Amino acid sequence: MNHLEVFAEYRTYLFTLAYRMLGSAMDAEDLLQEAFLRWQETSLDSINSPKAFLATIVRRLCLNHLQSARVIREECGVKQSQETAVGPIHDPSDDEITKDALTAALLVLLERLSPNERVVLLLREVFEYDYEEIATIVRNNAVSCRQVLCRAKQHLSLEHCRFKISPEELEELVQQFTSTCATGDLDALVSALT
Repeated sequence: MNHLEVFAEYRTYLFTLAYRMLGSAMDAEDLLQEAFLRWQETSLDSINSPKAFLATIVRRLCLNHLQSARVIREECGVKQSQETAVGPIHDPSDDEITKDALTAALLVLLERLSPNERVVLLLREVFEYDYEEIATIVRNNAVSCRQVLCRAKQHLSLEHCRFKISPEELEELVQQFTSTCATGDLDALVSALT
């Protein structure tokens, strides 16, 4: 794979990361362009995890942007962003397409992963917890959590369902996941997953 293909693979993830940090789609797009330029300057052979490397670039660029933007706002006294002036920011949780995609993704997790695998996978891949934090939550050790995540990824790649899930269970998990994303109440999500 070349630089462009690797970047294209993670572009959606990187845009979401930048948008969440900056709160502006235009700024997020600009930052992705800068991140791509920096990405092209690196050697692919020297990078173990392109996703982590790219996420680090985007996070640092976002932090630099926020620091410079804060200075500009303080000097100019401007507190209103461009998007506020144009209109309210679209909340993706209101979007029916987003809810359908979330429902489909969570259904796959419920049908293919054990409760412990679900928790570890979501905490690591979605909420970006490190293994020590996950180990504390699931009352296990970090090495075991790495193994659970590895097994979970293997089970996700399989085509067959391991568990039967009722529509009520699925709807409850979708609502709890959305609520956790909005409120940060991780305990309720862990309870719903197990």
